[in-house]
Amino acid sequence: MNDIFTDEFFMKKAYQEAEIAFEKGEIPVGAVIVIDNKVIARTHNLTELLHDVTAHAEMQAITSAANFIGGKYLKDCTLYVTLEPCQMCAG
Repeated sequence: MNDIFTDEFFMKKAYQEAEIAFEKGEIPVGAVIVIDNKVIARTHNLTELLHDVTAHAEMQAITSAANFIGGKYLKDCTLYVTLEPCQMCAG
């Protein structure tokens, strides 16, 4: 495994998404989903922009990753998020 692909590396990617959310006036939370050291989803909170209380970064990332994979199970994927998920997202 290449040393560049560490948890810290992917958390920095999630943090970059949180910064984008902050710039948009959102609560600054970012998330990325990784499989085999490849980012397959990256996003941030969109609750204000979409006027949707469920548009949390984690939920957006899960939907995007599921679309990428073509199924509902994210087997062997890792979610990196800049804030502990709320009960809705953790469930």
